[in-house]
Amino acid sequence: MILGKTTDTSGLTKVAELSDELQPVFERAAEKYALCDIELYFVFRCLPDEYGRKSSVRHVKAERVIYFDLTVSEDRYKTWSVSKQRHALSHAFYTFLGEKMKKYKIDGLDTDGFIADMGMWLKEIGWLQTEEQAELGGFEEKYTDVK
Repeated sequence: MILGKTTDTSGLTKVAELSDELQPVFERAAEKYALCDIELYFVFRCLPDEYGRKSSVRHVKAERVIYFDLTVSEDRYKTWSVSKQRHALSHAFYTFLGEKMKKYKIDGLDTDGFIADMGMWLKEIGWLQTEEQAELGGFEEKYTDVK
């Protein structure tokens, strides 16, 4: 298994930087599922609502690639703390991945096990926090420079 990603954001949010936090998760998935001949490629888009862009998935069987195109609202994210952006993006990512992966039969992959592993690994990097944890993180971000 190969996992990769790219972003399409304006820089008004931290979505690009937050998606970089997935690297250790992608490495663990690639290692554990090395015998699974599929590439999962993610595009993280944070765009203005006026664009009307929706999240989508495309499976190119001949290339053995599934493209996950996740779109979130720049209009909302740009008003949030980094912690709240991480919370929202992590839950959007995990929900999107879980719902869409179940639609595909991939040789050699226990989809439910893969989704459970991803959830565990995401939690290990500080993703999938509760709203309360995210709010505490936002409070800490706001006051980290205070001495």
